[in-house]
Amino acid sequence: MRHTMPSRVVLCLLAAFAASPADAQGNANATVCAADDDSAFSPEQRIAACNALIKAARNAPKEVADALVNRGQAAWYADKMKQAFADLDRAIALDPNNARAFRERSNAYRSIGKLDRALADASEAVRLDPRDAKAFDNRGDVFVDKGQYDRAIQDYDEALRLDPKLSLAFRDRGAAYYFNKDYERAIKDYDEAIKLDPRSDRAYSNRGAAYGKLGRNAQAIADESEAIKLEPSEPAYFDNRGLSYAEEGDYDRAVIDYNEAIRISPRANFLTDRGNAYQAKGDLSRAIADYDRAIQLNPAFSDAYNNRGAAFRGKGDLDRAIADYQAALRIDPRFETAAENLAAVQALRKRAMR
Repeated sequence: MRHTMPSRVVLCLLAAFAASPADAQGNANATVCAADDDSAFSPEQRIAACNALIKAARNAPKEVADALVNRGQAAWYADKMKQAFADLDRAIALDPNNARAFRERSNAYRSIGKLDRALADASEAVRLDPRDAKAFDNRGDVFVDKGQYDRAIQDYDEALRLDPKLSLAFRDRGAAYYFNKDYERAIKDYDEAIKLDPRSDRAYSNRGAAYGKLGRNAQAIADESEAIKLEPSEPAYFDNRGLSYAEEGDYDRAVIDYNEAIRISPRANFLTDRGNAYQAKGDLSRAIADYDRAIQLNPAFSDAYNNRGAAFRGKGDLDRAIADYQAALRIDPRFETAAENLAAVQALRKRAMR
């Protein structure tokens, strides 16, 4: 028969197992240091917590390596690439079998466009831990960036076999299907991603893009609006919805969304999209002003030159139109639309000179 332990003994046991203030602080630092990018902790808080752990565990190489991986991940998220690479390189030197260190360094290489090195690290992460679904998902992302969509889908399939509830893998596989122009299958994957993570603004945005490709603009706008509700600080979501409104011929609402995207972050493509809306409305001067700003921000943006050329053509300024089409083709010699526009305007000018 069980007997109730006297309360005095219970108190003694609790006292024996109570953590010291130093242990409690160490546990708190471990929690913050290991937090992911979606947590409530800022990168600076995560880095500070990792600093404390690294200092405390300086005689335990594997523990230091784990903290370095976490600090490197936080630094990458904060766009502190030099620190991210230094931490991840050091983690791998301390623990060459640390699969997550290779996975995170692969992410870092991918973000700066070094895709071959990203692929090598991603493959090493998979080799070291073939049961890590996120390692396969990460390698799939590298294959997507390399344009190898079928190969990426194979990795996402394996990630989902290992973890059928990994919403990220559904979302990423949806992107691979999207780039492969298989929009229906992309939508099905985004459906699953949203079912597993209803607060994934990126999944809604991506599904909206797939709906747009199928001409289902009302559904695209609904998804883009949900993405904006979930993450109103992301300018691309406003730009995407603006594009959907423009597809519907609602240029006034499109301009409102472009204005917000530009307010949050003035980028060449946002300004070019607004310029296109003004041009569609017949306001060629405002369109040209937007293309001018886009070119100032990104002098290598061929779309802005081509579209400004169209606006100059609309104003009857054929010489400036030709100059812009030629500039677009110098940047991108395969730009077929610019080549067609240039030929058409040169023929117009030739006829006008007869």
